[in-house]
Formats: sequence, C-alpha cells, structure tokens
Amino acid sequence: MNRQLPPRAQRGFALMLALGAMVVVLSLAAALDAYVSARVQQATLIRARLQDSLDAYSTRATVLFLLGTQRFTRAGLTTTEEPLAEAGEATGELRIDPVGGEIALDGSPYAGMGRVRFSLQDEAGMVALNSQTPERLEGLLGRFDDAEASVAALLDTLADYRDSNSVRRLNGAEREEYAAAGLAPPSDRNLRSAPEITQVMGWREWIAAHPAFRLHEWLSPGRSEAFNPNVVPASLLEWLPGLDPARAERIVDERNREPFRSEPDFKARVDVELPVAGDQYRFFPSDTLRLTLWTEGSAHAEMLAIQSTPLDLQLPWQIDSVYSLSLPPQDLPNEVPGQYFSPRAPATR
Repeated sequence: MNRQLPPRAQRGFALMLALGAMVVVLSLAAALDAYVSARVQQATLIRARLQDSLDAYSTRATVLFLLGTQRFTRAGLTTTEEPLAEAGEATGELRIDPVGGEIALDGSPYAGMGRVRFSLQDEAGMVALNSQTPERLEGLLGRFDDAEASVAALLDTLADYRDSNSVRRLNGAEREEYAAAGLAPPSDRNLRSAPEITQVMGWREWIAAHPAFRLHEWLSPGRSEAFNPNVVPASLLEWLPGLDPARAERIVDERNREPFRSEPDFKARVDVELPVAGDQYRFFPSDTLRLTLWTEGSAHAEMLAIQSTPLDLQLPWQIDSVYSLSLPPQDLPNEVPGQYFSPRAPATR
C-alpha cells in the first residue's frame, strides 16, 4: 500500500527540490555569466588589436606621405613648413637650415596614431655592411671584441659571402665550408638587409655572444662609408672608435641644440678626432631611410627599408624590404608638431 508522507515531510522534500533547482539555476547563470564575460573580453581584445592595426596602417601611410611631400633640412623631415613643391621652387634654392618641428632621422621614437610609435633612421648614420672598405665596421667590431683574429674572421667570411668567386680568404669560408657546417651556401652578392648577416658563417654565434651589439639599430646593407653625425643613433655613438659615453652625449646635446653644418663646425663644437676621412662626412639627409613601427608595450616591430626616388614618375619612394624585429626598451616618444599625428577626437553620437 502506498503511504503518503506526512505534511511536514512533504514540505521538507519540496524545499529540498526548490533549493536543488535554485542551485542548478544559479550554476547555469554563473556559467553563462562567465561565458558572456569571456566573449566580451575577447571581443574587446579583438577590437583593440584591430584598432592598433588600423593605427599602424595610418601611421605608416602618413609618414610615407610626409616623405613624398615635405622637404628635408639638416635637422630631419619637416612637418610644419610648406610642402616641397612650394619650398624654394621659384628661386631654385636648396634650403637646408632647420625650420623647427622636424622629425629627427636618428632613430628617435615618435608618437603616431593611437598607441602606435615610429622612428625614422637615415642609413648614413649606420655602419654599412656592403662597403668595399669596411673600416667603420671593423672598428665597431673591435670595440666589442679585442681578439684581432676573431674580427678578421668575421670580415673575411662576410667578404667571401658577398663576392662571386670561389677563392676562400685566409679566415673566410666558401661553399665547401658552408656545406660541411650544414648551412645554406653563400649568396655571392651584396646583402639585401641587415638581418641577412646572420646567414654569414660565424656571425650569428658572435652576435649571440655579444648581446649589447644592436644589429638592427646599427647595421645597414648600404655600400657607402658616408658619416652624418646628425643622424647616428645615440646608442651607436658611444661605440664608435674615438668616442665614449661622455663624448657621445656631447654630440647628441650639440646636434639637438643646432644640427652640425660642416666638418669644421662638428670638430670645433665637440672637440673630437674620429677616424673618418674628410670626404666621408655628410650633413644633409641621404636618400635611404628606415621606418620602424611598433605598438606601445610590444616587444616586436615592423621595419621598412625605404629608398627615396623623387625623380620617379610613379612614386617618390620605394620600399626595398620589410621585416619584423625584436624591439629593445624605448624612451618616451616625442610628439610630432602639426596636425598629422594629432590625437583622435572622441566619437560623437
């Protein structure tokens, strides 16, 4: 026979069912809340990344626009002066004195759109890897490594990597040595980018053993030994033969106050004698630049090697290479004068 539970027991059982149902509902609600929160967080992150990508694209396009329309002075790329088409066009004058507000070409960081940062580096301030007479490269390596045999080996393997013959230099390496080491053969041409130096036998290991050596900031695939003290990266100056941190700081202070205008002006103001021939000095920007872009807080950046081609009928510049690189800690960015990189106005409804 079926027996009914006493009223008090029935009420207790109903309460237990209600509590159980409540626990299930609350658990489902908590799970749903966690799911929604995760999706909202994911959407916010995607939106932030998309905005950073748009800001990077806008910053890159704006800098390229400036490179194609603004003129250069000894201080760098103008941003507030009249465009190139109006600057001295009527008289044919080459106006190179600073006008104020220039973007420096020494790798200094600047604020772009949003959280994006950028820098411009004139390759005339870097050490050329494809020079026929690499005295500056040899001197730089010697500041990090006092073993002459080690430096000689690096220079010989670089020369063998670049030349088209199969004659091995005393401390160099040709295809046989690369094959024995399990490495890709030398290209037998000039380097096309600075990172390619790590493909040269011995260089990758040497750079890894000298972490203070800044490959991307200091080396370029250039051929000229031209030296422009107005654009040498501050981090490189103190490592150049004939300089030390105190002299390097003095050069930076002097060029920030007034960019150097000539070899006598440079030597008189900083009182240093560098192993640089008189015909190697330059005091006006060259036609090869590096544009580096990164997002605030990021450890990686995008680098564009740019060749200025003002006489080209299609584009006033061409991009020779693009690659990603690791980014050392950056100083606080400078603000670019003018309207080009002004903060975005808040959206209105």
